[in-house]
Amino acid sequence: RRLLADLGSADGSSSLATLDFAVRCLRNCDTIDGYPLLNITFEEHPASDENKLKSTLESNKEWFERNGITWNVLMKSFYEPLFDRNSVDFLMSYICLHWLDTTDLPEGESISHWKTLGDENRTEACDWVHINEATAPLRVQEAWRSKLAINHLAKFLALRARELKPGAEMLLVMVGHPHEFVTLKDGTGPLTRAMKRCIEKGKLRSEILDKTVVPYFLRTVDDVRAAVIVAETFEIDNETPRAKLELIDCRSIAAVTKDDDNGMDGIFDLFWSIHVHCIQAASPTEVELESIKAESRQIFDEVYDSNEGVPSTFVACTLRRRQE
Repeated sequence: RRLLADLGSADGSSSLATLDFAVRCLRNCDTIDGYPLLNITFEEHPASDENKLKSTLESNKEWFERNGITWNVLMKSFYEPLFDRNSVDFLMSYICLHWLDTTDLPEGESISHWKTLGDENRTEACDWVHINEATAPLRVQEAWRSKLAINHLAKFLALRARELKPGAEMLLVMVGHPHEFVTLKDGTGPLTRAMKRCIEKGKLRSEILDKTVVPYFLRTVDDVRAAVIVAETFEIDNETPRAKLELIDCRSIAAVTKDDDNGMDGIFDLFWSIHVHCIQAASPTEVELESIKAESRQIFDEVYDSNEGVPSTFVACTLRRRQE
């Protein structure tokens, strides 16, 4: 069987929609001599809900059987080795690689330590929660770009280059910059703005904003290209495997986040589900957390139009493992 891998499967629903398209393309491909048997590995972070992912996959049992596909779930981080060398025929990752490798921290430090990169004394730690906000100091943004965003993606690419078969390809899609969930027209993201308002109203301790950081970096096409170069010399397990990857295509895609059924409520629910765990990591009280949520919802009504949606960007790229 050919091995396909979906990295960062979440609950599996988006994965299956994409895979259904891929399988139909394979069936209609005149260059394939007989439809190949497939095994698909769905990878998700071990802190996620494995039962929810399996439930989604099991509810699509008929689709798997109809297409002769076997599957398995792998609960590991994609920032570590996942498969045997030269074993994967195709790999995809959809809207998750903007999340950084949170194991890349000094021993005993929490994720808020990353606010000290380029700002050792945390003098401007209350100005931002997303590194891509215009209110995050440029020196801090550059520290994140060079030490985290490029290196973490390079690590991912170097690992996958060892696991792909020669000639095999991977398709990666990640949230890119700019995105109005992060940067509004005046430069301040809606979450930072909401937390500042809560502090002004006496509903939130300033230390919660100081400690809150969202551990993702919204890359540009140039950031991805830089990571591909770094991956060539990235060291894994005390060896430098030299990632033999060819960047076939990389592009920035403008998009709009909308919810035609639920309007602004649906857009906000998506935003809150993405960010609430990052706020909780700073240990607010339940009252403080509810205040932040209420203030954030108010800001959404002020700055967004549910009919127009929220402007966003995705970066998509295709890479091929070069032949030996």
